[in-house]
Amino acid sequence: MNVSVKDAGACRKTMTIEIPADKIGEEKAETLKAYMKFANIPGFRKGKAPKHVVAKKYAKEIDQDLQERVLPKYYHEALIESELKVVNVVDATEVKITDDEPVSFDVTVDVEPEFKLPKYTDIPVKEEKIEVTDEQVQEQIDQILGQHADYKEVEGKAVEAGDMGQLTYEATTDGTPLQDAIPEAKGIGSGEGYWVSADEHAFIPGMGEAIVGMNIGDKKEVEVTFPEDFMVKELAGVKAAYTVEVTAVRVRSLPEIDETFLNRLQVESEEALRATIREQLEAQAENATLSKKHEQIVQYLIKKTKLEVPESVVQSQTRNVVYDIANQRMMMGQTQEQITAQMEELQKEAAVRALENVKLRYIGLGIATDLGMEVSEVEVDEEIATMAIHQRKDAAALRKEMVENDSLDSVGEQIRFNKALDYMVENAKIK
Repeated sequence: MNVSVKDAGACRKTMTIEIPADKIGEEKAETLKAYMKFANIPGFRKGKAPKHVVAKKYAKEIDQDLQERVLPKYYHEALIESELKVVNVVDATEVKITDDEPVSFDVTVDVEPEFKLPKYTDIPVKEEKIEVTDEQVQEQIDQILGQHADYKEVEGKAVEAGDMGQLTYEATTDGTPLQDAIPEAKGIGSGEGYWVSADEHAFIPGMGEAIVGMNIGDKKEVEVTFPEDFMVKELAGVKAAYTVEVTAVRVRSLPEIDETFLNRLQVESEEALRATIREQLEAQAENATLSKKHEQIVQYLIKKTKLEVPESVVQSQTRNVVYDIANQRMMMGQTQEQITAQMEELQKEAAVRALENVKLRYIGLGIATDLGMEVSEVEVDEEIATMAIHQRKDAAALRKEMVENDSLDSVGEQIRFNKALDYMVENAKIK
């Protein structure tokens, strides 16, 4: 077998593989023997038909068998001989097998990039320590109290921020009742006895802020423009005029930090509650500081490393990033139609992020290899267990799923990458 390799682009090679005629003849003869054992030829007992008769009747099947079995065999032998580190097969020429002639075919593959690693110790990193203040702890306490607040109906008091107002309202758009113009606006176009929080969380945009200062019996005209990402997509961008009357007011009543409240939170004392909150905030601050160090190291590695990466890998990563961005936008309230309209811009953003992700992966894994960092089965199992918890899946089922979709190796790669990143943080030059 003769194998030659030539460049076909950045991280792309074309292998020309030539299989001698005698080797193809031997493979074909072995294949013909297998067919002769089980061939059903009229006029002959099973397995007793002459060789030339079987070869003629099953010529197409034998040729197909050679294509599917023999050519991959020589391709893999060629990989070993060429020592190429293939990441994807991009293309392969069609092969025609002719008796007594050698077989030649081309396989175009993307290979791992060859590049010089950057210096990965003493990376200059600016450390921004975040101090947790008493005010931040109090803000968390206030939020917890707010989550457990009660609302009591009162009279003779104007609506204040944080209160709730009971409203009767009617909306029009261009002089037409809103729910007549847009049937999907039922409940939003008019209502009676609806409670609205006097803050930015009111279900009608801007209504919560608009009712602040109103008393029971007060009426008011409120102009509302529904945002593009409004939950009722038919109302996106619509301008409406609301006539609003406040019919009742509820005042928020915060609970006392007493024994009953502390028991509900399962803490022994207010001091213990504050200590727990401070620990959580400090952990968050530490993670934020570490994250900023990671960002600086990542940007350093990308800037200091010159490398080309496989196009097919970037294309695959781009598809993944597009899916992730689209999913994030849907979780933020955007509709499928809005995301589709943004697809060109989304794909451009995804392509930039994907290219950086792929480069960073090769750099990080290259550093991990240079440092001799390995991953044990125990570490992989622990990581899969963590992933399963986050995805609310069974760990064994998740592992099986990853084996089936050929993504199990990515777990070990991510662990090795993280080890390399931790090493660089530990050995960074803090400014």
